[in-house]
Amino acid sequence: MNHEGFEVYLKDLGLETEHEVREVISRARWVETTMNISLDKMQMSDIEDENFKNNLGELVGSPHKTDLFYRALCAYMEFCGKKEMLSSK
Repeated sequence: MNHEGFEVYLKDLGLETEHEVREVISRARWVETTMNISLDKMQMSDIEDENFKNNLGELVGSPHKTDLFYRALCAYMEFCGKKEMLSSK
């Protein structure tokens, strides 16, 4: 996971406090570690998969918290997509 680049990306998105930025990064990292996956090797279609969503829900527990973790993953996937677009120019 590209922690530093993701942090800059989140700040550019307009997250206002360091706490908000750290929370999003922490959630994405937790999923990566707990599910033993590499977010850098995944694509948006991978996290949109119903089995992935169900597994995430089982790990996290509450639907509200699952949504927060899922949003963190989506933000990371968007960051990776933007990074790829810039590197291909």
